[in-house]
Amino acid sequence: MTSSLAPLDVILVRHAEPMPFGTREVLDDDRPLTDAGRAAAQELAAELDGWEISAVYSSPYERAVETMTILADRRGLEVQLLDDLRERRLSVEPTEAWRDSLARSWTDADFALPGAESGRDAQRRAIGTLDLLRVRHPDGGRLVIGSHGNLISLVLQALEPGVGFDFHMAMPTPAVYRLTHDGLRWRIMGGHGFEAVD
Repeated sequence: MTSSLAPLDVILVRHAEPMPFGTREVLDDDRPLTDAGRAAAQELAAELDGWEISAVYSSPYERAVETMTILADRRGLEVQLLDDLRERRLSVEPTEAWRDSLARSWTDADFALPGAESGRDAQRRAIGTLDLLRVRHPDGGRLVIGSHGNLISLVLQALEPGVGFDFHMAMPTPAVYRLTHDGLRWRIMGGHGFEAVD
């Protein structure tokens, strides 16, 4: 089987370190980067200077936007926001049992607290967004996509079923993963916790 789609590379980036969850007078979605996070985002942007980038996309959450803006500004590119790159909503209200709920969601893909999003639904949303971008860029190129730890882990699990709770919890900020679409399917080419594929 052949495809008329040119190969497309995706650099999938988990945002740099944000202000802690629960920071006073800052909603979770609006948490900016810390000073250390901004410095790490600058370092990441510099590390990618040798890569030709076609477009930059981001979750609308501030920590992802800020990480991607630092990279895009170095190249004179616009950060394009996609709501479906947002983090999975684990709970509507803060819960002290968030870690247990998160762990359960990795063993039961359909588990969700009331009003929240299951891992399966979030994974479908994320893969659907990647497929949308694949169609949007039929001539190939290289995209940088800024998102979040849970959602990125679910994307990676769709391609490598061994990804789970421990992988997610060990993911640093920032973290970088390289995916490629050869015109037929997505593959993981490397990143934190993966061996690079030539």
